[in-house]
Amino acid sequence: MAKGASDSWRIGLLSALYNTPSSALRDINASARTLDQAQAQAAQARVAASRTAPAAGGGASASAVADSLGSTSDSLVFTPKTPCRFIDTRNVGGAIGTTARAFDTFLFGGSYGGDSACTLPGAGEPAIAANVTIVSPDTAAGNITIRPAGSTSTTSWMNWFNLGAGALANAGIISTALNGSSHYGFEILTGGGTVQVIVDYFGYFSASSATALTCTQGTYETFSLAAGYNTFHYTTATCPGGYTAVSAYCYNNGNASVYLNGFGINGGAWCGWNNLTGSAVTVTQNVFCCQVP
Repeated sequence: MAKGASDSWRIGLLSALYNTPSSALRDINASARTLDQAQAQAAQARVAASRTAPAAGGGASASAVADSLGSTSDSLVFTPKTPCRFIDTRNVGGAIGTTARAFDTFLFGGSYGGDSACTLPGAGEPAIAANVTIVSPDTAAGNITIRPAGSTSTTSWMNWFNLGAGALANAGIISTALNGSSHYGFEILTGGGTVQVIVDYFGYFSASSATALTCTQGTYETFSLAAGYNTFHYTTATCPGGYTAVSAYCYNNGNASVYLNGFGINGGAWCGWNNLTGSAVTVTQNVFCCQVP
């Protein structure tokens, strides 16, 4: 990426990549074609790394703990759904007994006696909001269990006593698990006897999606840099409301004897300069602003 570049350009590039995670360098090398692009991508990589870095002592950082509330593996987001009938054993399958019956949430309700258009996105979902109705048990008292595919749990979803030919309903959340077809599924069984079962969906819980950072630039600022060592200039460029300065763009405007010093310190929102030209020169800087949670 730096082949044929001037010394000043190379110095700017090294400054941009200072403290950038090594895992991001290959992507920057492959896609960045200008110093601006390299600086922007490096700043984004440093922000992402700071949000997941462990705290001293091996524990999770405060930001990492907060981020777990939006984890794509541990958190689920609820989506309401127009109620539809997924299972009606009176139409397909017959009454459920003590042997667990498997249901695949990838399939449409018509497979299980429900509505032909009743289904869930993708391969099903890890959890489902549903209303479950039991009808006409053949025992005076009993219970049903609804559990993830492959589970051995016998926890009761609903109990009945002297229901006879009547019906009893209970709403709740059905947990599922991946089955042998790599779809999310669940099982239903009774603790004794048989009963007809109806399941109506009214929502589902999906894995959350990571939220991309929204970033922008501040206003470019050009100023006269006096001669001498360690002439630090804090940028006066400001970020829009709700944005935080996460890095700085620092340009020596082609002055080969003007070097960056301390780029990336204090979040990288300022430029430090060493002007070895012996006279004042013009340099330019800007800030890179992101909405950081």
